[in-house]
Amino acid sequence: MNTDIKQAMHVEAGKSFGTAEANENERHWNDDKIDRKNQDPTNHYDKTRMKLNFEIGPDGKVHPLGYQEKSLEVRLQERLTELGWKPFKPDSKIQPNCCAKFIFGGNHDRTLEMAFGTQTVNLDKGADNSHLQRCPEIEQWAKDVYDWCAKRYGQENIIGFQVHLDESSPHIHALIVPVGQRAKSGRECVMWSAKFGKSRYEYGHILREMHTSLYEEVGSKYGLERGDSIEGRNVSHLGKRDYIRKLSKDAKQAEKAVKGLQTMTRRLEAQIFRSQSQLEEIEKSLASGKIVLQEYEIQKTRIQKQISEYQSKLEDKACKLQEKEQELEQMTKNIDHLGRVAQPFRNHKIDFEPPRITGKPPIFGVDKWIEEQNRSIASRFVKIVRQIEELYLKDAEQQIQAVQNNALLDYREFKWLQQEYARLTALNKNQTEQMQTFLDQLAEPSVRERIFSIADALIGGQPVAVSSGGGGGNADSDLRWDGKRPDEEEESYRFRCMTTAITMVIKSKKSRTRSR
Repeated sequence: MNTDIKQAMHVEAGKSFGTAEANENERHWNDDKIDRKNQDPTNHYDKTRMKLNFEIGPDGKVHPLGYQEKSLEVRLQERLTELGWKPFKPDSKIQPNCCAKFIFGGNHDRTLEMAFGTQTVNLDKGADNSHLQRCPEIEQWAKDVYDWCAKRYGQENIIGFQVHLDESSPHIHALIVPVGQRAKSGRECVMWSAKFGKSRYEYGHILREMHTSLYEEVGSKYGLERGDSIEGRNVSHLGKRDYIRKLSKDAKQAEKAVKGLQTMTRRLEAQIFRSQSQLEEIEKSLASGKIVLQEYEIQKTRIQKQISEYQSKLEDKACKLQEKEQELEQMTKNIDHLGRVAQPFRNHKIDFEPPRITGKPPIFGVDKWIEEQNRSIASRFVKIVRQIEELYLKDAEQQIQAVQNNALLDYREFKWLQQEYARLTALNKNQTEQMQTFLDQLAEPSVRERIFSIADALIGGQPVAVSSGGGGGNADSDLRWDGKRPDEEEESYRFRCMTTAITMVIKSKKSRTRSR
C-alpha cells in the first residue's frame, strides 16, 4: 500500500459565513482581484483553468461554478432562517456554530490525474493551461463525495458544493448546516453537537469514523487510501501559517479553560472542606448542649445537601478538566509537528534512460571513437544531474521561504503578546480600582441592602428598574444585561450579577448627586 496516496478531508466549525468567503468559493472575481490574490506567495489561482471549475447542484448534477441565482451566503441564511436559527447578540463574545466548512482533496498527483488525465499541466504561476480539458473522473469523484455528504447530513443541508481545478491540487469546498432534533419538541434545528459531538473527545471519535466511511464509500474507488491527521497531507491550500495561528489560539483558549477548571476544582474542594468542618462544629455543639437535637438535624441536613451539591459539581468539573487536558495535549502535539520548518526533501522521480554505448567500435580509429562515446555519455549524464539540481534547488528555495514566513509569524506573535500584556496590565489595574470602589459601597448598610436586592433580582431573571434621582423608577438604564449565557458557570453568573448590581447602584447615586 502506498501510504502517500491518501484522501484528505478538513472540517472547520463556522460561526458565520461572509460575502468574501462566498465570492472565493464561487469565484465571483475579476482579473484585478485574482492578480491581487496571487501576490500572496501561498496562493496560486490559474486564470486559464478557472473555466474548468464546476459545482454539484441540489439536483446532484454537474453545473458551471456560480450558476445559481442566489449567492452562497444568501442561500445559507435562508436555510438557517427555515430552521429557526438565532445567533446571540452581535456584541456577545461567543457565538454558536451554524455551519460546517468542508474541504475534500487527496494526493496531489492522483487528483491532478483524475482532473486532467495524461494532459500536461504547467503549475508555474502565470502559465498558460488553456489547452486543458476536464476529465469525467473528477466529476464522478465529486458526485460520489456529494452523495456521501447528502447521506450523512441531508441533501437540503448542503448549501454549496464547489470543485476547484484552478489551484495547485484539485479539491472540493462543501458548506453544510448541521441539523439535529430538539429533545422535547422533536423539531429540527441547527445543532453542531448532533453531527460532530458535544466534546473534543466525541469530535475526535466522529472524525476518525468519517475518514473511514469516506474511504470505504468513495476513496477506495479512486485509489485514495484512508486519510488520517494533518500529518501526511498537503495543507498548503489551507494556509499553513493561518492554520498554525488558529491552532495556537485554540491552544491558548484550551490552556485558559484548564486553568479555570483547576481553579474551580480547588474552590469546590475548599467548599467541601468548609462544609465538613461546619458539620463537625454542629456535632460538637450538640454534644456540649449548645443546640438541641432538632436544630442539629436541620443544620446537618442543610450541610449534607451542600456537600452533595459540591461533590456533584466537583465530579463534573473533574471530568471536563480531564477532557480539556487531553485536548490541550493533542493541540500541543499538532503545533509541534506543524511548527517544524526543516522538512525533509521530497523524493522526486526523474524519467531517464541510463547512458550506454549503442554502436560497435570500428576496426580503425578506435581511440577517436571512444572519445566521441565518452563525450556523448558525459553530456547525457550532466543533463540528468542538472535535472536533479533544479529539483532540489526549488525545494531549498521553498524551505528558505518557509523559514522566513515562520520568523515573521514569530515576530507577529511576539508583538501580539506585548499588546496582550499591556492590555491585561491595564485591565488588572482597572479591576483593582473597581474592586476597591465596590468594597467602599458595600461598607454602607443601606447601599449594601439595595445591591443585594438588585443582585437577587438579576439572578432570578427579574427585570430591574434603577432609580435615577428623584426616587422614581427608570427602566432606561444604559447598562447592558443579556441574562445568563449558555455556557456560563453558575458561580460566574452570580458574580457577574453582583458586580452589575453594584455598578447600577453607583450610577444611580451619581445621578442623584447631579440632580441636587
